[in-house]
Amino acid sequence: MNDVMIMIFFSNLILIPLYCLFTGALDNRGTKFLVAFMDNFHAPNVDISPELFITTSSSKPVHVHVTSPTFSHPSVKESFVVTHGVVHKVEVSPHFRLNHTELTNKVIKITADEEIVVYGVNRESASDDAYLALPTDVLGTEYYTISYTPAYYYCVFAVIAGVDNTHVSIQLPNHDGVQVTYNHHVYHKNDWINVTMNRFQALQISSVGDLTGSHVISDHPVGVLSGNKKTIVGNTGGSRDHLTEMLMPVQAWGKNFATVPIPQRTVGDIFRFVASKDNTMVTVTGRLNGTIFHQNFTIHHAGDYVQKKYSSSLYSHIKANQPISVFQFSQTQAAKHEDIDPSMITVPPIEQYGTDYTFTTPEYSHGQYQNQFMFIVNSHQKGGLLLDGHHLPHNQEYHHIPGTHLVGGYVNISVGTHTVTHTNPNTTIGGILFGRAHVESYGFPIGFLVKPINPVHVSTFFSRSRDFAFSFLIID
Repeated sequence: MNDVMIMIFFSNLILIPLYCLFTGALDNRGTKFLVAFMDNFHAPNVDISPELFITTSSSKPVHVHVTSPTFSHPSVKESFVVTHGVVHKVEVSPHFRLNHTELTNKVIKITADEEIVVYGVNRESASDDAYLALPTDVLGTEYYTISYTPAYYYCVFAVIAGVDNTHVSIQLPNHDGVQVTYNHHVYHKNDWINVTMNRFQALQISSVGDLTGSHVISDHPVGVLSGNKKTIVGNTGGSRDHLTEMLMPVQAWGKNFATVPIPQRTVGDIFRFVASKDNTMVTVTGRLNGTIFHQNFTIHHAGDYVQKKYSSSLYSHIKANQPISVFQFSQTQAAKHEDIDPSMITVPPIEQYGTDYTFTTPEYSHGQYQNQFMFIVNSHQKGGLLLDGHHLPHNQEYHHIPGTHLVGGYVNISVGTHTVTHTNPNTTIGGILFGRAHVESYGFPIGFLVKPINPVHVSTFFSRSRDFAFSFLIID
């Protein structure tokens, strides 16, 4: 019997989580994180340890504990102190990487007595990407996943549970070639996979077919990682790389975005736009060679996506009539002398820009990356943008983004921990950190808010599978 899911709307009641009323900003900084590392390709006899980079904006010492609560062979148990300007790297065994489709206890818990920032770096030789980790207080109960195709190896995503008896239902996307084998059963496009997960468990789903738009819902907040084991992006070359991001829950998606092209490239960038609702209309506006660029398209169903390739000189404004997520892909290196490779980057919604950030640069498997900070700021406030407490260079280039009061640009930065602030503490800033090296790249936002900004409705789902049946409320 195929899995069946029926959705019944009960009301149009708008919900605001109670913790919004009692806590500080809902963003990427927090005191508790649950993280994992997805499948990555490694060469024979070469298996590099995944890494966690942890820092803080606090001026006082912050005590951090990193453990693997239910995974002991091998285990992680490390305690240390970080302060502002200090980054601590934690290496974990390659055995913590998830493998194909599996339900496992390979989850790492990070706690601190003050807010910290956490990055996960899934690094193998010539196969690397990194993600900005989200704390448990901003996780959600509904997600749509992202990958790139052709997959070459596998499209993957992973669900991380923080509560026992978490009921998770996953509808695979409506793409040909999707095939997932889990618990001795084979699932195809549009099928539902139902799993009960316990605290500190991770479920990885793997398929050669495109997993973009897989719909993940749960009765308790979960974290979701998504990407590719290793893949080529675009048609610029044959080199491949790992792709990974930790996803924003649907309730934090936005309707307005600004983009900065990957610096120092000429082959263009690829974007995927994923819809949360049917019949989502999207407009992309920019300027190319002095001429206004304008493009409209419709994403017809929730979970569907549209893929576009845009010029390496296009700074754009993206506007949608319903909440969407936007992902920017760095294409495969176009020549052997070009130090770059595929990477997948969450483009933060303008609605979720923050006012200050602390971040750190990862390490290259053979040395150091060339690191670049890509930024968006109000054009009238650009002179007050501060990197590590200093104004940007006098010859800094700024590119106006049509239809907005925003400008974008990039600046090369050194290895280490950095801060981005503004002389006006109320000015919001968007930022992405990008790193390039020979056949390796990484990219991720330097931070963002994760406010529940979308209207949310009470919905009841009833899921029936060959293993069990359950019903629960989700935020839709």
